[in-house]
Parts: sequence; structure tokens; C-alpha cells
Amino acid sequence: MKAGVPIRVERAGSFPPHRMRSAVGAPAEPFPGPTPAGRRSAIAPTAPLPIEGSVDLDMPVEGLWELFLDVRRWPEWNRCFWRSRVRGGEVRIGATLALAFNPIRSWYLYKLPATAEIVELERHDRVTWEASAPGFHAVHSYRFAGLDGQRCRFGSWEVAEGPVYRATQRFWLAHFRYVCRESLAGAQAVAGRDRAAR
Repeated sequence: MKAGVPIRVERAGSFPPHRMRSAVGAPAEPFPGPTPAGRRSAIAPTAPLPIEGSVDLDMPVEGLWELFLDVRRWPEWNRCFWRSRVRGGEVRIGATLALAFNPIRSWYLYKLPATAEIVELERHDRVTWEASAPGFHAVHSYRFAGLDGQRCRFGSWEVAEGPVYRATQRFWLAHFRYVCRESLAGAQAVAGRDRAAR
């Protein structure tokens, strides 16, 4: 997919609305390797989970990976984040992310704080974190794949469980879709700037 082509949620009659796809469609299994997992326990997703999507970018995976490791700068390219940092400054397994998300609609008056532990870190493949609170357990993974020397694929994948999640599922599904959509759109914008600079 060319950088600059918009990401959209497919409507009834095509892909299920919880799965983000590019305007031209995406492979059913866009990333190799095992399903992302947390340390606490495996989450067996049931529809409409996982919330997932991917986009192909005109940018080397190495460049996207280096950009992604600069956690403090996530809000500059990914509008779902208001603030982001990794405690201790280094992206590594066991590190804690301190995040604040923007609202899913600009007129909603909230910022959503979150802390999460990085539980998977595989160079040019994935960064997965796990968030836990009483009655709530979520796993989110950003995925990476090199397609050739100058192109890559970037994806977002998220699942959750627990009684608090189920009681407020409508909000969380909207939030997960928002994070997925803005993450893919942000990466696409970065790739467009990278291509223009070459």
C-alpha cells in the first residue's frame, strides 16, 4: 500500500468492523510468529477481539523501529497519545510505560492515564505490553515486518479481559479501535515524510 492512502474501518458486508484494514485490503495473517502474549496469563480472545490492523509503508523497517524506540516522541506522530515515557528511559523487557491517551473524540473532556509493563521486545518484530488492574487485564502489541529493503509493515493488536472490561466493554472497544486507527495513520504520515526526504 502506498503511503498517504487513508486507513478506514470496513463496514457491514466486507470485513468485520473491529478489524482495521487498508483501503485495498490486508493479508489475513500480516505478521509471522506467535500471537502476542502477556506474562500474567493468556487471554483467549472472543469476537469482537482482537482489535487489530496493519498498514504497508514505503519506509525501511529499521527506520520505523528507531523512531518507535523514542517513546517520549510518540505523541508527535501518533495522535492517540497525549504523553508517553518509559521509566528509566530504555525500552526493554520489564520496563514500565507511563502513558496518557487522548480522548476518542476531541470534544470529550478526559485524558486516560495508564501504566503497562513491556513483556515482549523483539527487534524489528514486536513491542508488547501488558496492563493490569483489579478486574482488568489487557495486552497490546505493536508489530513490525520488513517487506524488502525500502518497505515495511506496521500493525497494532489488542485484547482484554476481566469483569471491569466486560462491564465497560463499549468504551474499551472504542478506545482500542481509536488507538489502532491513529497508530496506523501516524505511521503512514511518518513514512510519507521519510519518502519525501529521500
